Formats: sequence, structure tokens, C-alpha cells
Amino acid sequence: MTNPQTHCDHNCKGHCNALDIALNHERQAILEYAAFRDECNYPDVRAMLNELILRQEKTLRLLEETKAALHARFEVLDQVQESFEP
Repeated sequence: MTNPQTHCDHNCKGHCNALDIALNHERQAILEYAAFRDECNYPDVRAMLNELILRQEKTLRLLEETKAALHARFEVLDQVQESFEP
């Protein structure tokens, strides 16, 4: 059964629902890890949580870059298509 939140109709037209959901998940994970880290007083666990936050931030940047690239690609395709319209 498909979760309606993550359904992808393969007709993104410059907006990708899957990327938006992934971005939200990454942001939420960062907030949760930071909250755990802030409450923890064990140095090894704090260091591990900081590492997880850095990894999630890296993934977040990748998702944002991919979303921007897709948006730019669809803009170019729209411009090409418009140039052929009467």
C-alpha cells in the first residue's frame, strides 16, 4: 500500500513531492538529534550525535541541490517548448 504523502505521479513539472518529503524528514532528523544531544551529558554520545547531525546536513544540501537542478532543468524545457509555440 502506498503512503499518499509519498505518492509520486511521475509528472513533477519542476516540483518533486518525493524531494520535499525527504527534505522535511532530514530537517526533522536534525532537530531531533540536536535535541537529544542537548539533553545528553555523555561526551561520546554527544560526539556521535554531532556526527549524525553533520551527515544529515550533508544529505540535506544534496537534496536541496538536486531540487534546484531539477527546477532549473524544467525551466529550460519550458522555455524550449514556449519557443516552438505560435
